[in-house]
Amino acid sequence: MKFHFFITEAVQALRTNALRSSLTIIGIVVGIFSVTTMLALGEGLSSNVLERFNSFTTGDITISGDLTQTDLNWIQEQPYISGVLANQSINNVTTIAGGSSFNPSISTALGDYETIGNLTILSGTNFDFTDINYDEHVALVDEGFVETVQDEAGIDISEGTLTLNGQHFTVIGVMEGGNTGFGRRSDGSIIIPYASALGIVTDTKVFSSIGVTLKEQEYYEIAAIHILESLNASRYANSDSSDYFSVSSAQDAIENVQETTKMISLFLGVIGGIALFVGGIGTMNMMLTTVTERTKEIGLRKAIGARDSDVLYQILTESIALTVIGGLIGIGLTYLLAFLANQTLESSSGQGMFSEMSLEMSNEVVVYATLVSFMVGIVFGIYPARNASKLQPVDALRSE
Repeated sequence: MKFHFFITEAVQALRTNALRSSLTIIGIVVGIFSVTTMLALGEGLSSNVLERFNSFTTGDITISGDLTQTDLNWIQEQPYISGVLANQSINNVTTIAGGSSFNPSISTALGDYETIGNLTILSGTNFDFTDINYDEHVALVDEGFVETVQDEAGIDISEGTLTLNGQHFTVIGVMEGGNTGFGRRSDGSIIIPYASALGIVTDTKVFSSIGVTLKEQEYYEIAAIHILESLNASRYANSDSSDYFSVSSAQDAIENVQETTKMISLFLGVIGGIALFVGGIGTMNMMLTTVTERTKEIGLRKAIGARDSDVLYQILTESIALTVIGGLIGIGLTYLLAFLANQTLESSSGQGMFSEMSLEMSNEVVVYATLVSFMVGIVFGIYPARNASKLQPVDALRSE
């Protein structure tokens, strides 16, 4: 028997039992839809988590601790360093804009902020982060702060002024950003020049962290060890001590995040797989019923020369046809859901925890879902197909 004949016979058999076939296909549709939706949610979660995480990383290596100007100069001089960025987070600053009080995160930076700090200016301009003596009272604010001030004070702060501890600062630019976490909105953030911050919003010259980019990123482990040992030596501490400093690499952190999101995606896939298993049981039940109803037909076919393998392939083809049709419909519905959900989530950007979620239908998910639907047809169709192929012609023709 030829392959095209199996297909033709399978289509004819499904049409003959259209209602039963439709109900079985619905079970597979629900299963594949559940699996692909969960996997798409996992893909979207992974991408959003990494994107959000990358927005908080500075460079290939981050050194944390009480770092001085001398430490910064020494790090800049190392031959494997291509760029540095020193950061200082400032707390307990009274921030007034439009007559209202706010609580944004305030920081100052010194170094290559545009590259290492992933700075994107949406409007206005920025100041020279590399000039340690730049002391103009200017500020960069992010989208979150602009929106918060607009909502609460009713003014556009993007071209206005604000006061920090009683000192006026002119807003010269608005930068991209605004969420401090995964969908959690704060009052935004403000960056001011390092020299301007001294004596006004902070009394310390110490940096809380220094991010560095490397000329050869693959040597980040060696560079991290050298930096830690050298800084500890400057404090007369053991080379591997973590009392004064900690050195972490963005690559290690990203790998940990990816590992976590993979586990989440696997968990979501298993949840969807339960629905697919139920759909597979429905397929097996239909094929067993089909074999029982067509016992005489199978006996007649075998009596006129059909081989066991021909009967097995015929029943198996019908089972696969059911699951593949259901799988394709399920994938199509997931694409539709992803489109509608992403449109809705995009329109609600910045309005709650779901604004950071999305559904991403990657090629891997589509291929995986198609193969799974095919395999479900084989796994849950092989038993009925084997039963049919083992029927003896005489016994089959005598059956009622």
